[in-house]
Amino acid sequence: MSDFLHFPQGRPFDLLAFGDPNIDLLFTVDRAPQADQKVLGRRLPPYAGGTVANVACAAGLLGRPTLAYGRIADDGEGEFLRREYERFGVVTSHLRVVPGATSPTALILIEASGEKALVYSPMPGPTLYAESFAAALEQSRLLYAMPYNLPEFEQLHALARAAGVPLAIDIETAMVPDRAHLHRLLSLCDLAFMNDTTYRAILGVAPQEEGMAGLLEFGARMLVISCGARGAMLITRDQAITQPAFAAEVVDSTGAGDSFNGAFLAALLEGQPLEEALRFACAAGSIAVTATGARSALPTRAQVAALLQRA
Repeated sequence: MSDFLHFPQGRPFDLLAFGDPNIDLLFTVDRAPQADQKVLGRRLPPYAGGTVANVACAAGLLGRPTLAYGRIADDGEGEFLRREYERFGVVTSHLRVVPGATSPTALILIEASGEKALVYSPMPGPTLYAESFAAALEQSRLLYAMPYNLPEFEQLHALARAAGVPLAIDIETAMVPDRAHLHRLLSLCDLAFMNDTTYRAILGVAPQEEGMAGLLEFGARMLVISCGARGAMLITRDQAITQPAFAAEVVDSTGAGDSFNGAFLAALLEGQPLEEALRFACAAGSIAVTATGARSALPTRAQVAALLQRA
């Protein structure tokens, strides 16, 4: 495999997932409403969610030792979020209970096509406490985070560098007001994920090799673009790889990108070559869309292996 990342050895956890898990409130609708519109829908039972938490669960289910760092409320919802982490094999010793808080919540509208729209309400206050986070880093080989809060993310980056831990991030449109902000995020990470919708929204063009290579000039060592039913693209300083998607019947796309990211990181951490890691991740993402809920169809290693063998 490429030596573009150097993971510390002899540490108990492969992946450290930084971020608060949240409650997903799901409604199925024919289509998401526009401004001043009302549509009929059906409410589904609450699910455990959160982008970083889903990635942690995806990696944990695939057998990689994973440690969660974040906050939960001191109530039944918080305990539910803890149990759901543990159900996927994620260690929760660095989950901090916040008395009197309300769990972060995402309202998700799932259209008949399987596509989604959502509103997210985070828990107020800082997730990062430098001393406890430094202790978690010392146990981990790779850090994964969502850089919504730039000052906090800059501190996160500094602590990761001090611990010699590579940093992977997922970039979404809502966190990038302009290209300068994108360039700053890329300067603070080793590996960046984006989906093609985010790439187009920020850069105004479809992802392609030359443009992706230009973004690496700002500091990231690798850029991975997931393209839904069209597969995925990857670029490093010396490689460009494209992987077609696997056929799937889409029930709910919620969490498919998280499954892709978690599977890709799991493959990297176990030493798969980049071509195989991207194929492995696309297979995992295609399985994840086949049931309602971000984690309902997260695949096991056996399921991914079976799909790869059939393809």
